[in-house]
Amino acid sequence: MAFPFLMALSALPAGCHTISSDVIFARDVAAFIPGFTRVAGDFRLGAVSDSGAPRILEGAGLQRIARNQGVELLDPPDVCFALGVFIPQPDEIRAAMRKTLSDVPGIGVARIEISSSSQHPVPFGELIFPRSGLQLPAGTQQEVLWRGFVRHAGSDLPVWAKARVSASTTRVVAIANIPSGKPIQINQVRLESCEDSLLDETAARNLDEVIGYLPKNVLRAYFPIRRTQLSPPPDVAKGELVDVQVFAGAAHLVVKAKAQSEGFKGSTILMRNLSSGKDFPAVVLGKNRVTVGDSVQ
Repeated sequence: MAFPFLMALSALPAGCHTISSDVIFARDVAAFIPGFTRVAGDFRLGAVSDSGAPRILEGAGLQRIARNQGVELLDPPDVCFALGVFIPQPDEIRAAMRKTLSDVPGIGVARIEISSSSQHPVPFGELIFPRSGLQLPAGTQQEVLWRGFVRHAGSDLPVWAKARVSASTTRVVAIANIPSGKPIQINQVRLESCEDSLLDETAARNLDEVIGYLPKNVLRAYFPIRRTQLSPPPDVAKGELVDVQVFAGAAHLVVKAKAQSEGFKGSTILMRNLSSGKDFPAVVLGKNRVTVGDSVQ
């Protein structure tokens, strides 16, 4: 991986000087032509390409510029400058990725394997791989394409890498086929250890992420369960006996009623009075709690 980097450096003409800015200032030339020290150091002489390509300032041109600034030079030589560039190496890429993923549990001991990366030179600067640059793969493939950039002089210059970020972790697996629409029971799943991608945020890693949840479709036996395959259970399920908070002015009662439909917090569902058998609407407050009347809490 270091070979292209060396090639980029060797492309510079002999005696060409690298600078950290994409602007050539008089002070840069003065470092090699002492007479140029009499020109104001921040006087701009030109620009260099962010690709690292060399820029040659001819001696005759430098002589004219110096004369215009009131400085006489005798036959100054040509001077070559190029912006200092590099090709991000795997260790640098890994460090930048770890920094972005610092809040991910287990990232400190995770393995980050770089299979390939961009090979075009970029100016020296901060190497960043933002979460927004992650292109997660479909299916079970663990390698990701991650687009990043090098921040240099206010510009973000693109780079990319293909990587696997894996560690020893856990996942929830179905013991047998689990039907859709019914809450998952603890005897239908198991927790197992595995080597898996830490970038897969859809995998269920703990039992409490699946127990009581409703499969959207049949979950196949011996396959890992993903949170995207599940729906949260309703706060009130159809047929359940529910606490009904009844408000009438200053009066407040709590009675039992039977839910005739399911619902989540904030939704309106139909309840049945156990004594009269009549149905009435109520607003879901939370788990097995609803309210009716002129006050919703």
